[in-house]
Order: sequence, then structure tokens, then C-alpha cells
Amino acid sequence: MIAARYNKFPASKRTGITHPIQVITSDNSHYSIEKSAIMMGMGTDSVIKINYDSTTPEQFEEIVVNNNVFMINSTFGTTSEGITEDINKFEKTIKKYHIWHHVDACVGGVALFSTKYRHLTSSFKNADSITVDCHKCLNLNQQCSLLLVKEGSVLPDVSRITAPYLFHKDSEYDIANRSFQCGRRADGFKLWFCDKVDDLDAQATLIYDRNARFKKIIANDPRFIPVLTQSLTHTCFKLVSDKKVQIHEITAALRKEQIFVEYHKDYFRTVCVNQNITEQVFREVLDRIFTSHQQMTD
Repeated sequence: MIAARYNKFPASKRTGITHPIQVITSDNSHYSIEKSAIMMGMGTDSVIKINYDSTTPEQFEEIVVNNNVFMINSTFGTTSEGITEDINKFEKTIKKYHIWHHVDACVGGVALFSTKYRHLTSSFKNADSITVDCHKCLNLNQQCSLLLVKEGSVLPDVSRITAPYLFHKDSEYDIANRSFQCGRRADGFKLWFCDKVDDLDAQATLIYDRNARFKKIIANDPRFIPVLTQSLTHTCFKLVSDKKVQIHEITAALRKEQIFVEYHKDYFRTVCVNQNITEQVFREVLDRIFTSHQQMTD
């Protein structure tokens, strides 16, 4: 977001911003957008949340015209549902008003590493920046995140400060001034090393393949109903029952058995990045969900 602000308002690096500015995101976006707004001194009121599906291009342009929008965020694999947000219908307005398009691909972006599923990321070509969290679906140890920027000069430009006691023009290896962090852990090396040891293409493909297999299990089990079948990385489902039990009561009972199942609203959602979660293990978890529900309703 800092790079996007600098791209729209270059003087902000020196003078700051003296007028309100806004970022547009969806009502399904990650909370980090609002946290970033707080950290940048913009405040959460500067985050405009809209429903991308129901908002028309005309309505979107009206929002842009009536505000000082410098960035729009779309999500490739939402945290709650694992779905992809399509904002192609806004592309004309985005380009017209020079709005920075950031893609939050922290969850689903591992498809970039998969030869089989890379075609899913074709929309990335329209993005100005992309983030991917490899410590999520690739299951690397924290922290291992990627920030990819279309214009490579933006990051050093927005963060570069003259400090001759540290940064020297005659050294091609002096890269500390390319980001806001000076000393930092070599996350890039971690990613490279894991690829050499464990083939990230295979690992990323496995995540998507496993999700597809688990969805078939749900579809063929009359005790459950699949939901959000278009989800990239999540297996989402509901329990079929005439007797209502709060879903959090079921997950609480399962936790006592050391079975941890996440939920959102009224459905269960699983993101199985652990290779030990086999189809048999997944079926056993479904059995325990069903049994726990029966015990609560008997």
C-alpha cells in the first residue's frame, strides 16, 4: 500500500499526505488491509469495502470519482472461502484513474509454482503487485512471504534514504536500501532451498489435487453438503441434519479429542496442507463430526 500511495502521490515520501486518500477492497478481504491503513496513518475509514459481484462498473467509477482512490485490492483465494475475486469489469476505470491494483494471493498464489495449475493465475498479468505467503499453503516454516512488483524501481524509490555510513553506490551487493527493512532474514534463500530439497512444483500441485479429492469425498457422502465448490484451496461443507446444533459446539467437542476443524459462519472449512492428512484421515474426521453431532442431539 505504501508503494501504491507513492506511485499515485510521489511527494508523499517527503511531505506525507495532507488530504484524505482511500483504498478499495471487497467485503471478503483480509483484515490486513485495514491494519495497513492504520499503520499508514490513513485510518480504517479510508478503506472502502464493496461487493465486487453486485457492484456495476458505473457504480465503481462513481466511487472512484467521489474519493481519492489510489489502490484497489483483489484476493486470489480468500481466507474464509478460498475463492477468487474477479475485477476485470473495473479494469477500464482502474486504468483511467491510474489506480494501483494489488492482488492478495497469500493463500491461493502458490499455484504460481505448479505447472499443472499455473493457468489459474493468468489474471496476475494485470496486477501492479502480488503477495504470496509460502508459509501457508506451501507449508514452509514462518516467515516466508513474497512481494512481487511489476515495476521494479518502485520499491527502492519509495524506501531509499541517503545513509552513506551504510549504503554505498559502488556495491552491487548492497541491496538493503531496496526495502524498508535493512537487516532481515533471508526468506528468499529459504524458498530456494526448499525447492531444491522438496520440489515446490510438486508440493503446490499436491495442495490443489488434495482439495479436489476431498471435495469428491464430500460430494459422495450423504451426511454432508458441499458448499463453495469453486474454492481453490478450501474444502467447505455443511452437515445434513434436521436437528440444529451450533457449529462452534461441534468444533469445541472435537478439540477435546485433539481434532481441530475450522469453520466460518454455518459451514466447516478445511485447508489441508499437511501431507499426513490422507483421504482416510479426512474420512475419519468426517465420521467424528457426524458422531459428535449425533451425541449432542440424542
